[in-house]
Amino acid sequence: MNRNGVLGLETAKQVMVTFLVLAVTAVAILLALTSLQDANIFTALSTGDNATTNIIGNVSEGLETFFASTGTIFSILIVVVIILAISIIIWAVGRFGQQTEGTVNL
Repeated sequence: MNRNGVLGLETAKQVMVTFLVLAVTAVAILLALTSLQDANIFTALSTGDNATTNIIGNVSEGLETFFASTGTIFSILIVVVIILAISIIIWAVGRFGQQTEGTVNL
């Protein structure tokens, strides 16, 4: 019997890995934008300099807002895993009950 995905652990693992990849990508983007700003490509207080500062502010605020809600996402994921565990226990108990119906008590 193939037990991959039992209790939704494969799904939980995939969600964790996805968030890790998103976090690493976000840090790389912020580092690239900060390097662009620190490269002195634009003159101080020019339109390009202000735009770069605004972009960095918007990206960092968006990332902060997104990753602030990961607690909620993980809570929902935990509830799904618990529901799957309960359903597997109910299935196993029902199957065990069917196997013992044909036995004779002495």
